[in-house]
Amino acid sequence: MTRSRLLALLVMLVTGHWSLVTAVHAATNRIVAIVNDDVITEGDVIAHMAALFQRGDLPRPTDEEAQGMRRAVLQRLIEERLIVQEGKRLGLTVDPAEVTKRLQDIRAQLGSKEAYEQMLQEAQLGEEQLKIKLREQLMAQNTIDRQVRSKILISPAELASAAETPALPGNPGEEVLASHLLIRLGDERSGEEAETLIRQLRERLQRGADFSELAKQYSEGPHAEEGGSLGWVRPGELRPELEAALFSLQAGEVSEPIRSPLGVHLLKVFDRRSLSERELAEGRDRLERRLYQEKFVAALERWLADLRQRAYIQVMDEE
Repeated sequence: MTRSRLLALLVMLVTGHWSLVTAVHAATNRIVAIVNDDVITEGDVIAHMAALFQRGDLPRPTDEEAQGMRRAVLQRLIEERLIVQEGKRLGLTVDPAEVTKRLQDIRAQLGSKEAYEQMLQEAQLGEEQLKIKLREQLMAQNTIDRQVRSKILISPAELASAAETPALPGNPGEEVLASHLLIRLGDERSGEEAETLIRQLRERLQRGADFSELAKQYSEGPHAEEGGSLGWVRPGELRPELEAALFSLQAGEVSEPIRSPLGVHLLKVFDRRSLSERELAEGRDRLERRLYQEKFVAALERWLADLRQRAYIQVMDEE
């Protein structure tokens, strides 16, 4: 898809007319929403939707899909205006050097002066208008940082609870190399029958049978085809009843039969090793980032809902 076709597609998409594009400038200047004292034009919608189409030659959407995309972009623009307005109300500012840096990044990504100028032309922006939009983006980012991000904390208790393991500073922790064999319960197999079969298999293992071969032949667990191999297992990765038994075993030992809602299990540990402080820290960091992101999304939604409730917003009827 050429860039000229892209612009034509976007104008048709946001105006809802596929048969003919006649007045591009008239369309882009039309006011589509009022947000307190600001307005959003069709051109604003087109410019933002252009970013969605610059990754590849997207198939032509249906009218319903086109309108759904347009509504989503317009909703995003309304929220951005509310955030910028809140930042101004709070007296926040943007360092001009940040705008310059962002502009330089865009030029570098486009790769040439010609590509940069073409981008401005197709977005129907002058460089000063682009700077204004970049300043607004940075203002929105600063406002969210102050009003939402800065108020999110993850306590050690939350982190420990999410990991489902107690927080033990200084304890390096361990992981085990293990395999698993499961005999499921069902309409044709009672718990007693499943446990009888498991005990028979355990006796064979005690006499030197290969765990992997028995798992391939008998196991009804998800890793049966791999001989029941679980790989290296860390605390918090298995069901509690399995984990309790697994981490009590020494290398080479096979567990007693373990009952769970799924059936009856056997576990074998092949090796144990300590986790380094670095590995534990990396795991905690990953978990903390996930918890932070979950809290951030929820807090941002609440904050935006409050901004919308206090604002005057009018979305114009489709023509």
